[in-house]
Amino acid sequence: MALNAGVIGLGNIGGGVARNLVAAGHAVVGFDLDPDRITDAGAQEAVDAAEVAERSDMVVLAVASLPAWRASLAAISASGRRGLIVVDLCTFPLAEKESAHEELARVGIYLLDCPVSGARPQAESGELAMLVSGDADAFARAQPALDTFCRSVTHVGAYGVSTKIKFVINLMISIQNLACAEAFLLARKAGLDLQQMADAVMDSAAYSKIFEVRAEKWITGDYENPTAELAIQLKDKDVIRDFAANLDCPTPLFDATMPYYIAAASQGRTKEDAASILAVLEAMAGLPRD
Repeated sequence: MALNAGVIGLGNIGGGVARNLVAAGHAVVGFDLDPDRITDAGAQEAVDAAEVAERSDMVVLAVASLPAWRASLAAISASGRRGLIVVDLCTFPLAEKESAHEELARVGIYLLDCPVSGARPQAESGELAMLVSGDADAFARAQPALDTFCRSVTHVGAYGVSTKIKFVINLMISIQNLACAEAFLLARKAGLDLQQMADAVMDSAAYSKIFEVRAEKWITGDYENPTAELAIQLKDKDVIRDFAANLDCPTPLFDATMPYYIAAASQGRTKEDAASILAVLEAMAGLPRD
């Protein structure tokens, strides 16, 4: 059954979400600071987040910053749309998310915690992997729409469980990203053909999805058109570090990656792909790209 669906934030993830919802026959209204993103997705334009909530049965929230996330949820809460389902794709501190969940529940709005694995290519192709936690009935109502932009949608329990799992996944991605970049550096130092090396890794026990997704960027040194911007990686790292610290959980490998991501940001690479961490290693090794 078609829904009146809203999307707030039509960037790398939200843009693909909106396009897939439109293609599936849902009426989609969007809000973004760049109106061209709304038009490009084939959605109707709303003047603000409050209008999106007022016109929707389900709202997908996919904004990049904590202030934008807070402002969007405040507008949704004030809309008075009892029964509205809010699908929150954002990765922010768990305490913030739990507080928002309680606030929206008080006004009859269902906030679902829905972090996704994947980036812009997966959002565009409808192949995101989503973990959902929160009200089971609201999830059942939303799932047909979620299936239009996800290859898998899994309900994992009470609100917040999916964010905890996402923190664990992102910790692993941070480590794997640096490990793969280090492998490419060693291959360059050894004078190997990078494509040949990458093909060998893809057929070996060292294979990882991160390697597959970013190998071409490490081969070419072209970090434009990001799968995930370095800025997002840096934002998530602070959240994960605080989450682990609150649990008194040591994360030695994760901690070891931090200086390299910070160094890449200092080179002005925040809008580039997180694969650009290799440029930091190349500079250290005296092998900068032309």
